[in-house]
Amino acid sequence: MNDIFMRNVLKETACTEYILQVIMNRTDLKVIDQTLQKDYKNLQGRSAILDCVAKDAENNHFNVEIQGENDGASPKRARYHCGLLDMNLLNPGDLFDSLPETYIIFITKNDVLGYNLPINHIRRRSNETGEIFEDGQHILYVNSKKQDDTELGRLMHDLHCEEADKMYSNVLSARVQQLKETEEGVNQMCQELEEIYNEGEQSGVQKGELKKARETTLALLEMGMSAEQIAKAVNLSIETIQNWISEASF
Repeated sequence: MNDIFMRNVLKETACTEYILQVIMNRTDLKVIDQTLQKDYKNLQGRSAILDCVAKDAENNHFNVEIQGENDGASPKRARYHCGLLDMNLLNPGDLFDSLPETYIIFITKNDVLGYNLPINHIRRRSNETGEIFEDGQHILYVNSKKQDDTELGRLMHDLHCEEADKMYSNVLSARVQQLKETEEGVNQMCQELEEIYNEGEQSGVQKGELKKARETTLALLEMGMSAEQIAKAVNLSIETIQNWISEASF
């Protein structure tokens, strides 16, 4: 259930395929394409990096998220992921009815919804008739605390298991063994950790630069400079400068 480790496990498409086969209860499901840690852009609002987005041979699309914290699997986050996925599945001019079936799957450390069930399938329904509203969106919550003697329960056991030889799945066991016990796998994990560290370091630098620019903005404001002049001085947009000035006025 470790996010960084699972990211590397899922780089092996066979692992993603096996996990989806179990969760979807479909042994015939074949993953033909997948992308890990893709940044789904929203030009009008918040973007998001999705853990794993996969497509099967029937053009169904899946977003698999491993969530250790409850707030990372809130219902509204699931809703937002549905929207981001949809926005990236149609090209200009495509018919809306061309949208494929989409499945947002949260595999959670805890029983986030509180129903004490191994899996919850979420669909929209008509309040009046009770019939499913066939929009093609599916949200699934998989509770990894449920590790009973079912195929899904054994999968949840394997996702928590730290030792490859104690796993039920040969596919997952082989991948975990490769990552933990071979030179290639260990190097791959070290490289992943280094990239994450560098991203965090760069993010810290950017935050430090923004903090300095904000302090400079307020100092120039006190000296009587206009927002337009300050924006040019600190090389930031006028909207950012105006927001900082507005916040400082409270």
